[in-house]
Amino acid sequence: MAIDTVVRNCNIVSPEGISQEDIAIKGEKIVAIGDAGYLPEADKTIDAQGHYVLPGIIDIHVHVGLFHPLKDEIKDTAAAAFAGTTTVGNYVGMGASAQRRSYADGFDQWKKIWEENAFVDAFFHGGVISEEIMLEIPENARRYGITTHKFMMSSKGPEAEQMGNAQTDDGFLWFGFKTITSLGYPARAMVHAEDIDIIRRMTSAIKDPKRQDLEAWDEARPGFCETLDIERAISLARKNSTPLYIVHVSNGASVDVIARAKAEGIDVIGETCPQYLTLTKSSSLGALGKIAPPLRDEASQERLWQGIREGTIECVGSDHCSTTKDLKKSIWEGPPGAPGMGTLLPIMLTEGVNKGKITLEKLVEVCCLNNAKISGIYPQKGTLQVGSDADLVVLDLNKKVRLTPEQLHYKVADYSPFEGWEIKGWPVLTMLRGRVIVEDGKVATSPGVGNYIPRKLS
Repeated sequence: MAIDTVVRNCNIVSPEGISQEDIAIKGEKIVAIGDAGYLPEADKTIDAQGHYVLPGIIDIHVHVGLFHPLKDEIKDTAAAAFAGTTTVGNYVGMGASAQRRSYADGFDQWKKIWEENAFVDAFFHGGVISEEIMLEIPENARRYGITTHKFMMSSKGPEAEQMGNAQTDDGFLWFGFKTITSLGYPARAMVHAEDIDIIRRMTSAIKDPKRQDLEAWDEARPGFCETLDIERAISLARKNSTPLYIVHVSNGASVDVIARAKAEGIDVIGETCPQYLTLTKSSSLGALGKIAPPLRDEASQERLWQGIREGTIECVGSDHCSTTKDLKKSIWEGPPGAPGMGTLLPIMLTEGVNKGKITLEKLVEVCCLNNAKISGIYPQKGTLQVGSDADLVVLDLNKKVRLTPEQLHYKVADYSPFEGWEIKGWPVLTMLRGRVIVEDGKVATSPGVGNYIPRKLS
């Protein structure tokens, strides 16, 4: 059998351990893994030089097309490729690119724009922001392969009216959860958990134009509001036997709630993000650090790291938004959200692996394997094994990089909450489906190499 590419001298990382083997690639797939002497010659040889080789990172949580048209924000997928991400889970049906329309009116265009302009592959999450879209969940799953659906529990009252969204009350969640349960694997309900009824009153009492610190933002949207909504979502999921996914967990007490639910046999997945693991409300970022849920404290950070180690927090994603400085007017005005596609792996390496908080094997578990399995794209993605897509990252764990705008490669986003940080651990090569897309800090392909990945109901 003729082989296109062999990647030699690899230290291949999986959740089970590290093995010294070579990888043979034909077309877009891995066709063999083994000792050098047993693999055939190839048209092209890549020497990994003993570096660690990981599956391509799956950023399970990104918002491309939220604040600007999709055709503009998709340019920021270059930053993902430079940082070792090869697949993203992008939320559609929300924000600038959605226009509150039926997916039947938007999906073909979203897919076309992605495949003509992206640097990485994508699957889509649905945003359940209207009664119409909730009724379309079965059709969107079967026709478009959108099997994960997000409910904004914070979308109630004036907030929902302002955004033009449905009122996400308990009845809305109940019906949506029952619908998702009826579909089977890999359909899953996802929730943004923040009790907006309490937040509305808290913000009214705290809001002061003179206060532009992130501690004020945290006081207005305290951690117990997240934890309370997670408990409600779990109760509804338990009653309906609905697989549940909690996005961007920020509060330490929330980890305890998820751990108890898992111990009771409830199918609930917790996700967190690098910003909640490394930044706190005492940061001097001001409005640039305004995200929802807010940044918390060091105690929550440590509980989140512990949650990753013990398996309560099973997924890590960036919650990337292509926000720009001009949008971030103040703590109280302008949207929440921050860029993150270009820093997911580097921050997890620097603050997690290289500081001994998690192992490299655990990183692969929560940034690759689990994200693929939960999303319904395993074993096509998330692993290095025969038959899988040849998505891989050659990683220099000791390489130091200073995060600058030039190093981050964002095209629309014009800042990063991690700008100026010294990173230890950086990709030297990123491969997508057998194609080298970034090598030695330079892009090695043109936009438009990314594919859309539909999921299939079992």
